Formats: sequence, structure tokens, C-alpha cells
Amino acid sequence: MKKNDNIQEEKEPEIEEDLMVDDIEHGNNLNLDDLEKKSIDVKRIKKVDYTKRRATVDSVFDERTFFLVNQILKNQILHRIEGIISAGKEANVYLAYNNIGEEVAVKIYKIDNNTSKWMKNYIIGDPRYKKIPHNVTKIIFLWAGKEFKNLKRAYKVGLKVPKPIYVKDNVLIMEYIGFKSTPAPRLKDIKDLEDPKKTFNEITDFMKILYQKANLVHADLSEFNILFHNKKPVIIDISQAVTKEHPKAEVYLVRDIKNIFNYFEKLGLKTPDPEDFYYEIININK
Repeated sequence: MKKNDNIQEEKEPEIEEDLMVDDIEHGNNLNLDDLEKKSIDVKRIKKVDYTKRRATVDSVFDERTFFLVNQILKNQILHRIEGIISAGKEANVYLAYNNIGEEVAVKIYKIDNNTSKWMKNYIIGDPRYKKIPHNVTKIIFLWAGKEFKNLKRAYKVGLKVPKPIYVKDNVLIMEYIGFKSTPAPRLKDIKDLEDPKKTFNEITDFMKILYQKANLVHADLSEFNILFHNKKPVIIDISQAVTKEHPKAEVYLVRDIKNIFNYFEKLGLKTPDPEDFYYEIININK
């Protein structure tokens, strides 16, 4: 993966730096009614009814987020937001275009009290975060910045993750994984994996390099958080990743190993001993 020094550095460990973006269609005002409503890959990208402002939009586009995205567009980093790629409990991901017509992914984290509670399990104990905010909004901001940092670490050591581009508050812009307007499918949605052994080895290599070179454990690795693009796995949703100094890092690592080994065993692949692989990752002889 080609490196690029244009990844913007975060200013503080708790809340990352300013975002970037352009205009949403006509003028500089963020008007959801002005968002394009083209039909893009109806099988994966759910067309958003911006006129009626469905719940999937309302859940992330609160007043603060409207203002933030508007500022991003005014700064001419994005040309437009096209449609929603995925909607989850933690965040929604949107397909967008930058000023030179390239696809990018915009992840907007929901300001939600329930999600902020479990996030603390992956923040408390991480040496990068000395002060944990009590305010729900600030925790979500920290979480977005955490994913940016984790992506940056993984990307720097050459791992296949979306390139982080910019982050501010609860909005993260990163590389889009897919072919034009069609997003790459998740590994779990691939019906006939051409070479399971090769893919298994690429994912286990990712886990090993992430731990040994990026000093991270993904902590939620499974077929649900892996995209399959150009016949290669691309790991996503790395916000919960913790440093190996985290008190639960080894617990999370064991869980990741079990998830991946179980998935490929169901495909009929004979996998190595998971305990041996665990010790191989942490580089300790049994």
C-alpha cells in the first residue's frame, strides 16, 4: 500500500484535529434536501430519503453534526455526500466525493449514551488516554479520534486498512474501499471464497503485524469487519483496537484468533493450533 504523508496529525490525544470537506451541491449551506438521491448499487448502498430525513439520518445528523459537516464542505474537502453505505449502532458510513472526484468514505459516529458506555472498556487502560471524559459527546469525539489513530498506526506499517484522511469531533473521513460507487463486500458475504487458505494467511499475517509492528490488537476482528477487495482482505472498524499494554489486550487477542479460526474452519479449512498461533503473535515460546 502506497504511503502518503498527507495524513493529518492529531493535535491532542483525546480529541483529534479539524476535518476537511467541500460543498454539498448548491452553495455552501448544508441542506439535506439538496443531497443527491441517485440510485447507487441498490444492493448495498441504501438510498437515503433526505427530504423526509429518515431515522438513519436523524440518528447522526443532529444540529451539531449539521454544522460540522457544513463547515467541512465550506472548506472544500468534499464535493458532495452521495448516499449511505452502511448503518450501524455505533456509526453510519456514507459514500462521498472529494474535490477531484475521488470516492471517500465518511463515518459519522452517533452521539449516544448507550454506545459510549461500552466504549470505555476499550479506552480505560489504554496508555494513550490519561484523562477519560465523563461527557457523552466528548467520549464519542475521543472514539472517532481513536479510530483515526489506530488506522494511522496500521497504515504506516503497510497493513491493508482504509487510509485515514481527516477527523474532527464525530466525523471521520477515510479511504473508500470499492469499485467506483460499488462498495467492497464484507468477507461474510462472499459465498464462494476462491482461495480460503490464502485469505486466512493474509488475515493472520495482519494480526501478527498489527501486534508486533503497530503495537495494537484489533479487539473486534471477525468476518463482519473485513472487506474483500481485489481478492484481498481489507480490515475495517478498528476504533476499539487497543495497544498491547492494555490490561485486556491478551483477552481481546485470543477472541480475535478464535473468531477468525472458527470462520475458516466452517469453510472447511484445516487451521493450525490457535494456541501456537497466539504465542507466535506475542513472540514467546510456549
